[in-house]
Amino acid sequence: MVSGNLQFVFFRYLASFLFILSHSLLVLDHIPFGAALHGLGEVFIAPWAFKERAWDLVFIAVLFFFFDIWGLINTPWN
Repeated sequence: MVSGNLQFVFFRYLASFLFILSHSLLVLDHIPFGAALHGLGEVFIAPWAFKERAWDLVFIAVLFFFFDIWGLINTPWN
């Protein structure tokens, strides 16, 4: 997990922060905001995982990103 580029390391830490914040919002029933932040976290972790050749994390990031988008589309906004 030694990355040569500090930008990718920053993306990893930013993604971890967004995951903590999004899971807290999801637990507190703020579903749309939690899902949106979780999807954004997946966007930030994917480049880091791709650079580190962590293909399982790349697959999970892409899969969860689409689940987050699908959940946002199907969330009742009323």
